[in-house]
Amino acid sequence: MELRLHPLYRKGLLFILVIGPLGWLLLTTDGQRRSDLVLLSLLGKEEMNLAVEQLVGGIRQAQFQGLFPDLHFRCDEGENPFGDRLCVAEIGAFNGVPARAATLFLQGNRLQALKIHYRRAYHEYLQAQLAARLGKPDQEGVPAVFSWPVRDGRLVLPVTAPDREREAALFWLSRQAMVRLRAARLSFPTTWRSSDGKRRLS
Repeated sequence: MELRLHPLYRKGLLFILVIGPLGWLLLTTDGQRRSDLVLLSLLGKEEMNLAVEQLVGGIRQAQFQGLFPDLHFRCDEGENPFGDRLCVAEIGAFNGVPARAATLFLQGNRLQALKIHYRRAYHEYLQAQLAARLGKPDQEGVPAVFSWPVRDGRLVLPVTAPDREREAALFWLSRQAMVRLRAARLSFPTTWRSSDGKRRLS
């Protein structure tokens, strides 16, 4: 006996098979995140996978960049809140979170701090990811930020999603960077000016 499916049943099944995954990709945060990751990869944007909580201040720039040979860092000299040089590379993602750029803050050729410019739409996802890995954060400052103690220094993230895309940033601050920050009484930077007064990389 040949088993035949009713045409409406077949159409309904086809609809579920096709529209279901599409709806998940378009209508859920995780689906949108995965779609963005695929798109950014197709556009040639590299992902930075890094256990940032294991970073240690003072490692050499070449040593750090050697971990990511496909990233192209542009460097500039001049005083900044954490040293006298910084290097910026475009990225497509950071640990599975769609992102825009990674900035290294250096003293000479040694790393003092790291800034990850992530995409603001995924603020809550990043926050939950960090909490799952590192536990409940401390809350401090005005405006309020979450901070996690790590191997050397702290990770710092805004409590709520910033109003502007350019302000969506995760910072790793080494102990030395935190000392400099307190001494200068500065807030977390998005841009800085070099000694000649010209605006540099952010």
